[in-house]
Amino acid sequence: MFQKELDIGSIIKKLRNKTSKVHPLKLITEIQINTLVGLARNIFINQPILLELVPPINVCGDIHSQFNDLVRYFDKYDEPPKTNYLFLGDFIGITHYSENLWLRFSDCFNCLPLAALIDEKIFCVHGGLSPELTVIEQIKQIRRPTEIPESGILCDLLWSDPCEEISEWGPNDRGVSYVFGSKVVERFNDRNEIDLIVRAHQVVQDGFKFFSNKRMVTVFSAPNYCDQFDNAGAMMIVEEDLTCSFFV
Repeated sequence: MFQKELDIGSIIKKLRNKTSKVHPLKLITEIQINTLVGLARNIFINQPILLELVPPINVCGDIHSQFNDLVRYFDKYDEPPKTNYLFLGDFIGITHYSENLWLRFSDCFNCLPLAALIDEKIFCVHGGLSPELTVIEQIKQIRRPTEIPESGILCDLLWSDPCEEISEWGPNDRGVSYVFGSKVVERFNDRNEIDLIVRAHQVVQDGFKFFSNKRMVTVFSAPNYCDQFDNAGAMMIVEEDLTCSFFV
């Protein structure tokens, strides 16, 4: 199926108007999904691995397939391309569709940009920092498509977490990567001349949570995550002058 044969606007309209009783695959076929994922892969692989963006832009943390919550953000601030959005990863949750479809998505995700820099002052990433990463420019050396390794810069940028109980580096209870303290954040920000790190990857009660004297913030955009948490979901709004606020 070619792009011109795929009415993306019609698909979005159907999904937005669906009721909870209608199965998504009755609105969009597996063939259409495969085509969309293929088109997205081509876009991602041709983008820089480190996106250099300009504000205004809205930054979303984990969505975890909570489509109705994504629609809520779009209803409030309008859809692309009228409004620019940056998503920090964890787009999907646990699914029960075909293995081939999952592999298609995995191949697409292996082509995604890894991080973003907004106006050279706000560094955005899914997880956190790495003891092997001293300057942001190192990210440009990573080649795609690539699977996530068990260690190293790529692994850490996706899996590491801030920790208020330490100042430097420590083992991560997830069993992968590290946790890091406020001194790590301060040192990284100062060396790279940035004001703020924005990351996702962790449920936070109010939808966002600052760390290291507001030099890092966690943004989590899936409220009532998996119906197991009583958390809010938030999106960070970055204005043209880099003023930041949160929609909860």
